[in-house]
Amino acid sequence: MSQKFSLTERPHGAFGVLAILKFSGQPARAFTRQEAIIVSRALKAVAQGTSAERQVYMSPIASDHDFEARVAETGIVVMLDGCADVQLDWNDVDALSLRLASFGS
Repeated sequence: MSQKFSLTERPHGAFGVLAILKFSGQPARAFTRQEAIIVSRALKAVAQGTSAERQVYMSPIASDHDFEARVAETGIVVMLDGCADVQLDWNDVDALSLRLASFGS
């Protein structure tokens, strides 16, 4: 597990189970299985250079906070108003993408 993020599961009455993504210094975000897969694919595409997108954004249905990340040369920067940015290098992005993908499958 990366020291920059954690991904755990939490049961939810309407959505079954949610992936709870936490970054140091930021509130948790909760993703459904489908949302986890979507974000995983977007992160993988920018990490592999197959997407020219400069931002990855998701407003998860069961979360109080959006997931927003700016694509940088060395990785991504996860942002949330009122919180410190969290920088992930490409190894961290790959690890996050794989964890989200395995939750979503």
